[in-house]
Amino acid sequence: MESSSNDKDILNFVKRSLSGDANAFEWIIKKYQKRIYFTVLQLVMNHDDADDVIQETFIKAYTKLDTYDENYPFYPWLYRIAVNTALNHQKKKSRTRALSLDDLDGNNHQHDLSESPQQAFQAEGGELLSKLKVALGKIPPEQRAVFLLRVREELSYQEISETLQISIGTVMSRLSRARDKLRTLLNGYLEIKNIEV
Repeated sequence: MESSSNDKDILNFVKRSLSGDANAFEWIIKKYQKRIYFTVLQLVMNHDDADDVIQETFIKAYTKLDTYDENYPFYPWLYRIAVNTALNHQKKKSRTRALSLDDLDGNNHQHDLSESPQQAFQAEGGELLSKLKVALGKIPPEQRAVFLLRVREELSYQEISETLQISIGTVMSRLSRARDKLRTLLNGYLEIKNIEV
């Protein structure tokens, strides 16, 4: 959660950006790019797609900046744009790309996530980390998004609902399905049921 002094800084840069100050929006990009990137990377599962989504996210944010409501924190607004852009990217990609044998290979670049333990819910051990990356890549993007928002970003059901613009019931359903699928895919390597909800 952003502090109120930080909120004032962001609001100042938003207002300057709206007045045509390109340097102000560049500051916003630098402040949030890395944080947004790692979340997007876990949604789209490879660096090239993550780069595309990040670029599109900031273009959308810039063009929609006048719709930002200054009564609310800035980061969740930007985060919502990033997550929705990533999910739309994945849907578009799945419609336009035929499944090939390479896509079924667990060592494929589609599972090229950052090696940072923080990116993988602070899991320990190379084998577990590798299995988690592959498993995340095998669940539907909508379920993966809810799971990551809940477990990695530690958002409440209400916050996830608002971020993805879906009902709390849908959040709970997608989270439950994601956990069930991950539990099955990981075959006991990670006890998803022990992650607090």
